[in-house]
Amino acid sequence: MTTFSIIVLAYKSAPTIERCLDALMPFDAEIILADNGSGDLDFDALKTRYPTVKFLPFTENLGFAAGNNRAAQAATGEWLGFINPDAFADAGWLDAMKTAIKSWPYTAIFTSLQIDAADPNRLDGAGDGMTVFGFPYRAGFGQPLPAHLTGKPVFSPCGAAFIIRRDLFQRLSGFDERFFCYCEDADLGARARLLGHECRLVPEAKVAHIGSASTGVRSDFALYHGYRNRVWLYAKTMPLWLLIPTLPVHTGLTLLGALKDTLNGKGGLVWRALGDALKGMGPILRSRTQIQHNREIGALRLAKVLTWNPLKIIRRSP
Repeated sequence: MTTFSIIVLAYKSAPTIERCLDALMPFDAEIILADNGSGDLDFDALKTRYPTVKFLPFTENLGFAAGNNRAAQAATGEWLGFINPDAFADAGWLDAMKTAIKSWPYTAIFTSLQIDAADPNRLDGAGDGMTVFGFPYRAGFGQPLPAHLTGKPVFSPCGAAFIIRRDLFQRLSGFDERFFCYCEDADLGARARLLGHECRLVPEAKVAHIGSASTGVRSDFALYHGYRNRVWLYAKTMPLWLLIPTLPVHTGLTLLGALKDTLNGKGGLVWRALGDALKGMGPILRSRTQIQHNREIGALRLAKVLTWNPLKIIRRSP
């Protein structure tokens, strides 16, 4: 029998954690609540209310990547589910994932359809896309909820709510902990892609998602890690025959974004992020060497799953 472990990694998540766990309780799965030393959760009360949940309180903020990796080590399921504490699974979420696994037995990653928690008629995301120039984006973000959406492959899962087969997660060594937070889901998906694995959207597996409930939308934290980690993601995973022609555009768009944020008063933060990206490039390039050496698909096959159409990129089309 297929078994599931669902991991919720909390950080300053007291306002949403009970709603998140209440949605997961009916599922036939091991539920793990890890907390990144946020200090705002009453674990005694939570243990009383959720006696079947496995609790992992960390003493410090390990970040999204390391916190989830450590929780995954404590999990026992054949499939690992990752759900953010500000994401609330639909009652049929796990059944939809089980059906998808049976329908596509050779697929090892499935991602959820995310609905805007504040507006059920609007998408929060339908998996993650990747532009040919190396910029990840959440497909469908902010768009009206489509009347019909099929379960097609997407570039990578969104870290807010997805499942991955345990053996693949272990082969990938989990999330890259150097990223700390942001883009680590796209990095995981990109590395899986290079090993020949696709990610599939499961429209029936719905979650209502608030988004950035802990870190804040366009916060300094999000801005810094977004700039730094996008550079690392691109440098690590883009095959040479795609990197060479796209590097000028990737660099130009990065600098254009940095100029715009500088004019908005965030220059010090953005240029520090880009400087730190370059300072940390040595280990990233060593990782790149190993990733590119081990990849099992060619650059052309990867190019086919990247987003080339500028209109699709601008519209964040699902």
